[in-house]
Amino acid sequence: MVDMIKVLAAKKEAIYGTDSAPTLAANAILTRNFRSKPVETDRIDRNLDGRSYGATPGAPSNERQTISYEVELAGSGAAGTAAPWMELLEACGLAAPVLTATVKAEQKPGTPGVTPGALTQYHWIGDQQRKMVGSRGSFSIDITAGSYPFAALNFIGMIPAASPFGTSAPGASTLTRWKDPVEANSQNTAILLDGFACGVRSFSLDMGVQNGLRSLIGAKYVNRGNHSISGRMVVEAPGAAKDYIASLRSGGLVPLSIIHGTAAGNIVEITAPRLQITDCNESDEDGKLMWELAYSSTIQAGQDDLTIISR
Repeated sequence: MVDMIKVLAAKKEAIYGTDSAPTLAANAILTRNFRSKPVETDRIDRNLDGRSYGATPGAPSNERQTISYEVELAGSGAAGTAAPWMELLEACGLAAPVLTATVKAEQKPGTPGVTPGALTQYHWIGDQQRKMVGSRGSFSIDITAGSYPFAALNFIGMIPAASPFGTSAPGASTLTRWKDPVEANSQNTAILLDGFACGVRSFSLDMGVQNGLRSLIGAKYVNRGNHSISGRMVVEAPGAAKDYIASLRSGGLVPLSIIHGTAAGNIVEITAPRLQITDCNESDEDGKLMWELAYSSTIQAGQDDLTIISR
């Protein structure tokens, strides 16, 4: 019998697919809703002819491992130092954070032609240890009033040849680099859509990175493809104060700005300068008209579709 105790350590790889040996003392991840699929395979079917009815044996191919989990979004505790989740986002379509000493750590999407980041990740379910290397993934962000903001991440990675599975207790985790988040509310959070501060029930963003295992003769790796950012905002309909319906009808591009947190070292910012509202659904909440605005975030030369800052 295995107890459902979930522990994870993840560390950036210096050389893609080479085990970076994360430890729980230095690289523990404070997760929630952790899920894993320790082995996922394709099948090679031979489809042989014979004298009898029935299936013929196949063989597993393209072994890989998938995991998903959530992490709370809070700062690093010191402005100018990257928050620990930024290393995870670096393997999910973003470039390495650019540090401005004592000011901020800033991340933007990776660019074509630059090798994307990857992680070695060890996890334990009870005493069942699993390892994967070369892992890359995608992420989404959720900011809901009355809750802690979080990022949901999902990864696919390769199973290493050396000791990928074992039975050993994980030991103690050092989680001091993970700081306590603050609640999303009017005191801690400011959200502007096209410069207007509407009443926001929830905000979500999906990075939409296209990942997949490529297994060729002479090459095997998790490919980081294109990304397409989309999401939804549930807001109180602003009436005459702001005409988002006009933006939807025209296809115009509007800026988004989110600043969450008030204390230096625990402030997270999200900006998207070219948001396009793509749909609007209406609902009733406490007798108030609510709009669910779907959007996509677009690019143009010299301008990124997303910037995330920890400061």
